[in-house]
Amino acid sequence: MAELIPIPFEQLLRRIYYEHTRNGAIFDLPSRLFYRPSTSVDMSVLFCGNPAANPLGPAAGPQTQLAQNIVLSWLGGARVVELKTVQIKDRLELSRPCIDMSTVGYNTEWSQELRLQDSLREYVKGSMIVEILKHWLLNSEAGSQISSPNLNTVFDISVGYDLAGIQSQEIRDWLTTIRNASTEVEDFRAQIPSEFKSYRDLPFKSEIGNSITLSTFHGTPANEIERICEFLLTEMDFHVIIKMNPPMLGKERLEYLLQEKLGYTDIEVNEKVYDINVTFADAVDVVRPLQSVAQRQGKTIGVKFGNTLEVFNKGEFLRDNIQYLSGRPLHILNLALVDEWRAAFGPDFPISFAGGVDANNFADCVSMGLVPITTCTDLLRPGGYGRQPLYLTNLERKMKEVEAVTIDEFIIRTTEVRDKSEGMDPKSKDRKPQRNDGQGRSISELDSAILQNTAGVLERSIENPRYHASNNRKTPRKIGSHLHLWDCINCDKCIPTCPNDANFYFEIEPVEIQYRNIIVNGQGYREIEGGVFKVEKKHQIANFADACNDCGNCDVFCPEDGGPFLMKPRFFGSLETWNRSKSLDGFVLVSDGTMPKLYQRKDDHVYELMHDQDGGEYVFHDGYVTLHINQRTRDITRVDSSAGLKDHLVDMRNFLIMETLLKGMLNLSRIHFVNVGTNERAFEKI
Repeated sequence: MAELIPIPFEQLLRRIYYEHTRNGAIFDLPSRLFYRPSTSVDMSVLFCGNPAANPLGPAAGPQTQLAQNIVLSWLGGARVVELKTVQIKDRLELSRPCIDMSTVGYNTEWSQELRLQDSLREYVKGSMIVEILKHWLLNSEAGSQISSPNLNTVFDISVGYDLAGIQSQEIRDWLTTIRNASTEVEDFRAQIPSEFKSYRDLPFKSEIGNSITLSTFHGTPANEIERICEFLLTEMDFHVIIKMNPPMLGKERLEYLLQEKLGYTDIEVNEKVYDINVTFADAVDVVRPLQSVAQRQGKTIGVKFGNTLEVFNKGEFLRDNIQYLSGRPLHILNLALVDEWRAAFGPDFPISFAGGVDANNFADCVSMGLVPITTCTDLLRPGGYGRQPLYLTNLERKMKEVEAVTIDEFIIRTTEVRDKSEGMDPKSKDRKPQRNDGQGRSISELDSAILQNTAGVLERSIENPRYHASNNRKTPRKIGSHLHLWDCINCDKCIPTCPNDANFYFEIEPVEIQYRNIIVNGQGYREIEGGVFKVEKKHQIANFADACNDCGNCDVFCPEDGGPFLMKPRFFGSLETWNRSKSLDGFVLVSDGTMPKLYQRKDDHVYELMHDQDGGEYVFHDGYVTLHINQRTRDITRVDSSAGLKDHLVDMRNFLIMETLLKGMLNLSRIHFVNVGTNERAFEKI
């Protein structure tokens, strides 16, 4: 299995600088897809007392594990970033592939894949890069962004999974550092490259986050959840949001919605979840005393609807017997939980939300008073992080339609406009809902609107065909051809569907070469029949192994069979990471800008190609023989071999593959993790 390797801070920043300067993009997200906030509406909200420019964010998951993911989420408009869940067990062996978004969405991914300290440093890096980008993009785009208060961004920590792990010294220390990461900040400050030297003295945040979204194991007892929350609220001094599970609806209600109303009769819920998960009544009993604890501490206690649903795997792509449901059916289940929770706790209880959130329903979720509203499944579809801006532009449009300037006004006026459209006088005594929360308590106009919108959104969503099984059966189209090392249909879907920006494209000069192989022995060499080496297209796809965890999402959406992460050239970021992954074939480029050297591991055999630019030749070594090859004519000028070598075959196709890739990686027409990390001198010319 591939292992995620954090990309050095300096390399991340240098790629940002040169890719934006040369290609008008950052981490393959075109600048035209960066979210540019509106000056005509105010989408700002408070989350656990922290101001955020809008309530949108990525859920804890594949979009928030690595620094570049966090940055991409932010560029797409996310302002409440729920960082991927960390836990004491940070050396897990997880099955791969782990993501299947071919229909509604399934996954077997559930925890961080980095070591604890690596996760910490990624979150610090992400926070610092966001701060640099706030200033840099303001300056470089001359007003296309707006003033910094409208860029307020909150990082929400996610931690799990049991009391013993969370109370361990390792997690205590981790949480203490996330509240004061000044040592890490100063370490990274010293690594800011010359391209961003004017931002080295920015007042970077040392407190990365002060809120925790708690994720517990399916089956964690209610009393243990309560004790975890007390520990986090009191001893660790964090705001706490508790993730809740769909089985809280109860078997009858859940399966009625899922199978009878929505038609997902093929989805089989793991029966154990009804026995081992906390019930709705249990959850209420956990939260009520925690409200008093939080109030004494001056902290927030809230809930998140919600977590995923365990179902049996009936597909062929994922390997585990149990997988987690996501996407549109989960949207309805979690809306139903919000509605029930509002009835029990009233409209002012803090609720965050996840489950099938997309550009079409984001504004509805905002009208329900949910903060934050997090998304994951939708960002794993073609377009990736570039799908986010439409969430916010749709919200802006709907705010203007009801003549709302703030989120609170939008919530209230959404209700008023709907009442009017239904012939209801907004001032009528018959206007729904009543001015109480169902428990006899008087509530404000805003709270009344939240309750009415919650009930209305749930009712309309259940009846909306877009959430029904009949409209969620279509799988991504396959065209019947198979991927190879070179050439494909160049749809580039594999690039944005990778949450880590591991897939990228580079450019070469198309070639067609009739080559001859050679036989080498102690007396010299002779040529024999070879073949034709042909690359037809300028545009080629490759994979950056350090950022690839074999999740398989690019395979799901690639129109061709085989999987880009498996079939396309796999490049490692350094000799160290290349050597750590000896079970994987792939390449690594090492260069100081004048003497680049490309290594290839193929079927446990290592090849080397060095480009002597001053001497005008390539030096190719296949482990037994060294060939000196004229750069211009590709004629062999010298062969070095051991005296006792007997008729060793040198396959010149391997040389041509490596020559083509070497040229492609050094081509600065496209900036990516390989060339920005290995060709520093060349960038001085840009």
